[in-house]
Amino acid sequence: MENCKNIELEIIEEIEYYNSLPIMFNNFVDTSNLSNNEIELKLVKTDEADFVKKWVPGYYFDICKNDEKIGFLNLRIGYTEGLYYGGQIGYEISSEYRGNGYAVDACRLLIPVMKAHNMEKVLITNAPDNTASQRVCEKLGAKFIRTAKLPIGHDLYNTDLREYSNIFEWTL
Repeated sequence: MENCKNIELEIIEEIEYYNSLPIMFNNFVDTSNLSNNEIELKLVKTDEADFVKKWVPGYYFDICKNDEKIGFLNLRIGYTEGLYYGGQIGYEISSEYRGNGYAVDACRLLIPVMKAHNMEKVLITNAPDNTASQRVCEKLGAKFIRTAKLPIGHDLYNTDLREYSNIFEWTL
């Protein structure tokens, strides 16, 4: 019982730490040049913050190779308790394109956007059984923080039908 309370206190302190990190959001920035030799991020939409739901502004991209969509990527600007468990970055690569490093490349293409919003650290989370996403985090040089129990009612708890989230911190 004592160990559970210590872990809960550590998580509360971590959430407070991330929520204290500076960000700058005046408006969405230009994302027209997010590409490398293999892939391009094409902006699909942006979402304004929703203070009632405690949602931060977000960018939503298609990951494209030769103008063909091969996956998606999103970036949330800011820190909240919910994002401690859900992360600032989410991605998925279509099954036929997996194993080529496209998720790693796509995340790296976000660096100018994150820096424009003064974000020096972002959280990337994944399910404990998602080894592919864990490898993405490792290749980015993200540090594993912990596996945390999702609070009942968290969006991931309700939709993913999972109870735990691996939490990685990526320092830019």
